[in-house]
This record gives sequence, structure tokens and C-alpha cells, in this order.
Amino acid sequence: MQRGAVQVAYRNIAIAPDTVRVKAGSTVRWTNYDAVEHNVTSDGGPTHFSSGNFAEGKTFEVKLARPGVIHYLCTIHPTTMNGTIEVVR
Repeated sequence: MQRGAVQVAYRNIAIAPDTVRVKAGSTVRWTNYDAVEHNVTSDGGPTHFSSGNFAEGKTFEVKLARPGVIHYLCTIHPTTMNGTIEVVR
């Protein structure tokens, strides 16, 4: 389980890692390493968020306070870019 600031990379139209388990109160930060825009949009769970599109070199982060499972995706590339965050106490 990770805590603090947890890094997720958007690289090669994929997410690495695509599944993370974090302690409540942690911040998850996505960084776009691709030359195309991406976004981070939650698809249910205890916390809802939507980053809007962000370009190469840009980041989006969200602090996750409530336990539960959050599924998210890049709505531009939903087939290859979808992930899961498990937030635990």
C-alpha cells in the first residue's frame, strides 16, 4: 500500500501502474508523458473527479480521503487507458 503522493504515468497511450492501493488521505498525481492530450475522469466510487484535458508534461492530482474503489479512465482513449484506485483506511 502506498501513501503520501502516489505517481501514475500516462505513457504510450497507457497507464502505469493502472491499479494502485493507497491509504486514505493520499494524493494521486497523474503525469502526461505523451505528445497527445489526456484526461482523468472517475467512473463511480466514493470520490468523483474530472481533470479536463491536459497536455504533455502537465499533471493532475487529487487527494483521496474516503475509502472505497474508484474506477477512472481517459475519455479520449478509454480502451487502453482505464485504471483502478483502492483507497483504504
